[in-house]
Amino acid sequence: PVVTRLFFPKGTKVLSHGPRFFSTVFLDERGSSRTDNETVLVYVWTLRTQSTFAVWCADNYVKLLSPFDPTNSGLDQLPSGSRHHWFAYGFDYFSKPQQLFTYSFSGRAGGYYADGSRLNFTSELGYRFQPFVSLLVNSTYNYINLPEPWGQRTFWLIGPRLDVTMTNRLFFTAFVQYNEQVKNVNLNTRLQWRYQPASDLFIVYTDNYFADSFHVKNRALVIKWTYWWNI
Repeated sequence: PVVTRLFFPKGTKVLSHGPRFFSTVFLDERGSSRTDNETVLVYVWTLRTQSTFAVWCADNYVKLLSPFDPTNSGLDQLPSGSRHHWFAYGFDYFSKPQQLFTYSFSGRAGGYYADGSRLNFTSELGYRFQPFVSLLVNSTYNYINLPEPWGQRTFWLIGPRLDVTMTNRLFFTAFVQYNEQVKNVNLNTRLQWRYQPASDLFIVYTDNYFADSFHVKNRALVIKWTYWWNI
């Protein structure tokens, strides 16, 4: 269920504002037991420029259906069937999408699995060199505090991305991603040729490296061809 109430003030920079309440519930196969539940209350301001700002709070419940390592670091796992409940709050801001320079920021704090806590910040910066090139850099920071054996963990995820539109049929994309959680650096490039509507040829090259030594984990060259057969 989702309930929203919007207000439309006149003569201000604010186009609309108001609260929104929604809840998502997952049940088991028999429909008799709750496995997951998230209930969120958020207040959103939308400016006439279409930039938005929101503050929210959420109540989360998870019953694990399989063992789970909350840090994905190869340590002990929380047992299947264990129940976890926490409260979190945060904010989100998105700049107006029509400008050449766009940016967004998000943050959250609150509980986590095993009565732990989590602090998260996410940002995204982008610039468009119209009409051919788009640059984007996103970053995510997580600080997780859990009981032993996990303890305190800090993870960074950083990824610049380049999109080039050479013609209305030929596109190139490249991105690099550093993932501190799994100690991995990934390079991915893709050339796309749309030789006719809904029909494409993709050439993708990808590399994965160890973050500390830059020794190659694996690399691959993939070719994908699609054809729209209209009968």
